[in-house]
Amino acid sequence: MNVAIFVDGSNMFYAQKKQKWEIDYEKIYHHFKSDKILVNAYYFASYTRDDSYTNYEKFKRFLIKIGYKVIDKAVHIIKDEATGKLIKKGNLDIELCFKMLTTYNKWDEAILLGVDVDFIPIIRHLQQLSKTINVVGNRRMTSIEMINCADRFSDLEEIK
Repeated sequence: MNVAIFVDGSNMFYAQKKQKWEIDYEKIYHHFKSDKILVNAYYFASYTRDDSYTNYEKFKRFLIKIGYKVIDKAVHIIKDEATGKLIKKGNLDIELCFKMLTTYNKWDEAILLGVDVDFIPIIRHLQQLSKTINVVGNRRMTSIEMINCADRFSDLEEIK
């Protein structure tokens, strides 16, 4: 069976902060390819050019070294006209969905590290194309709708 990994980096970043431990992406990479053929692993992330940028670059190089293809873009800063506050926008959900759609003929199962309910329509569409979707996240922080939609749900706490 061919498998592909799709990581919503922003979603997983905030999951790590809430669960107070770091996800080992190398372990994830090897865990999900252990008895399958891994055709691709994608990591989607946004970044800012601030003090943390050097850390992000190191992390990006590490991901590429272990086999991930990193798809990233700079965060856009928008001023809210009503409040005057600066808002950071750096979502790559569309890029992740697009990559799933344009590569689905190469894999039988997708491992989706991202529990945003906005992914439910793409999951359902891919299931209609006979694809298996394994959603990975922290069960305590994942909606019942997302767990119900997935063919399989893998709890990060159990993989840890």
